[in-house]
Amino acid sequence: MRKLVWRNLLRNKRRAGLTVASLTLGVMLLCVLGALLQTFDPAETEASENRVVVRHAVSLQFDLPEAYWRRLEGLDHVEVVSPLSWFGGIYKDTRRENFFSQFGTDPETLLAAFEDLEIEPEAVAAWLAERRSFIAGRALAQKHGWEIGDEIFLQGEIYPIDLNLVLRGIFTDSQDEAQENQIFFHRDYVEEALGNPGQVGTFWLLVDDLENVPAVIEAAEAMFENSEARVKAETEQAFVLAFVQMMGNVELLFGAIGFAVIVSVFLITANTMAMAVRERNTEISVLKTLGFRRGQVLGVLTAEAMVIGIVGGLLGVTLAATLLRLAAGALSSELLLFQTLTLRSDVALLGLAAALGIGTLSGLVPGYAMARRSVVEGLRKVA
Repeated sequence: MRKLVWRNLLRNKRRAGLTVASLTLGVMLLCVLGALLQTFDPAETEASENRVVVRHAVSLQFDLPEAYWRRLEGLDHVEVVSPLSWFGGIYKDTRRENFFSQFGTDPETLLAAFEDLEIEPEAVAAWLAERRSFIAGRALAQKHGWEIGDEIFLQGEIYPIDLNLVLRGIFTDSQDEAQENQIFFHRDYVEEALGNPGQVGTFWLLVDDLENVPAVIEAAEAMFENSEARVKAETEQAFVLAFVQMMGNVELLFGAIGFAVIVSVFLITANTMAMAVRERNTEISVLKTLGFRRGQVLGVLTAEAMVIGIVGGLLGVTLAATLLRLAAGALSSELLLFQTLTLRSDVALLGLAAALGIGTLSGLVPGYAMARRSVVEGLRKVA
């Protein structure tokens, strides 16, 4: 039986190869879409559940008054408030590989608000003591070959100033390695260079307990409801995913594409297997004459389709994993969320199951019809 299955698969190598290729492409696309959906899923997003982000209600393009800082610290259940302002300077040149996140902040409150950042106490002391110093994530420092004491130059693009910074510490993040691709420096350094405008991009609040997060969000928005610079407060998770929502209903879009891919690949594979079965109409009738039972004939035809499905599934999963790894490196500079883009085992298994299911059904449907056909009827048919 195995030899019969193998020989029939290789009978028309071109058709078998094209069928496997179509399955491979379909599974690859299905796995990529599944990985993207997991990346955009709030439940999968690496973010603290008890951190709240306060930003301008209109857009992130507008800053908030620095005076909000102390008022937010007075809210109930808020343990610490840390300011973060995006600088967006150019490092070396405008190539994508030289882009990374750059934030001006208050060193003391930053380390208190972001407890998952791990850094040596000596490095913290050095950072606090020097106004133009900065700390960098381990992944970013390794990428650019930075060492303690190195100086970098950031050309201002949003702000009309340039920064000369010296590296005084390297931090790690055991919870989310994506956070290791950014730097933090003294916001006072930028404030002084700009003439102390007293503006902050966002405030990050550490709440004492997860249950109190909704109350803090409501209180923060109500506090500045009648001010000129109204605020929007949201969880860190919602803040990160807001960038994804700018692209529209991603979940619906990817889901529709995935469904269309499955249906299309199934129709292509089923049509191919049906043609292969019809071509062997007389041969199958001869097998029945020689004593092959209907179940055996159906098993041979279904096994051929299953082999095609397994091979296409394995190739599709392998290509998807490679593509996602390359995409994570290319897109991480655009959005930190993509740095966690990877093919997880559940998505890979889904792709394999879809390929196997398509292959099995593609062989089972025409095979069942052919197995039921009588020997006399089969011998009368011409392929």
